Amino acid sequence: MLVLAAAKPWIYWLAFLLAVGAALLLIGIAIGYLIKVVAAKYPRQQQ
Repeated sequence: MLVLAAAKPWIYWLAFLLAVGAALLLIGIAIGYLIKVVAAKYPRQQQ
């Protein structure tokens, strides 16, 4: 266990990329939901 604690954390930068990717995925799912479900429920009225 001591060896793992002394190891250099060279993969910590991947956490940033994974967090950004997860955030973008959640935002994309929310936007897709709004476009497909909510917009279909309330269609635009043509004038």
